Amino acid sequence: MTKMNWEKVIEEKISAAKKRGCRQRDWVKLDDSLLTSSINYRLELDEIGVFVKLILMANKFGPVPGLISDNDFRPMPHEYLAHQACCPIEVFEETLKKGIEDDSIFENSHGIFLTHFDDYQFTEYDRQKPYRQAAKNRPQDNTDPDKYVKGKYGHMVKRGKTDDK
Repeated sequence: MTKMNWEKVIEEKISAAKKRGCRQRDWVKLDDSLLTSSINYRLELDEIGVFVKLILMANKFGPVPGLISDNDFRPMPHEYLAHQACCPIEVFEETLKKGIEDDSIFENSHGIFLTHFDDYQFTEYDRQKPYRQAAKNRPQDNTDPDKYVKGKYGHMVKRGKTDDK
């Protein structure tokens, strides 16, 4: 099995974030796949709780989804993150150690990166986005009088004869 170059992935994500700006969501997706993931059987119960909080932090902290860092792409102190996770520093460090061994966490000079964050947080909305973009860019067919078109105030109106009374 080839090992992913997480350093390169993080650099690409940082570069993209600098171009487009910050993307923030107020929610994360947790589903039943957590029950069958390696996190569930490799970590102790308190460490699973810390890992779930790391998922929340990876969404909230920093401009790159999946990367726990400050807004300048610098790592946040482990003591601060442990305090945010409401756990002892020892439990936090053990969670990181096991996550790094499992290749679910990668840590570098930018911060803590959850390697599969995008895989689990990819939503139906994200999946449909390219199709919405393509539909927006497609020219509208305004020649058929029975078609509905966007009216003056944004409402859909039937194209054709107007009833002036």
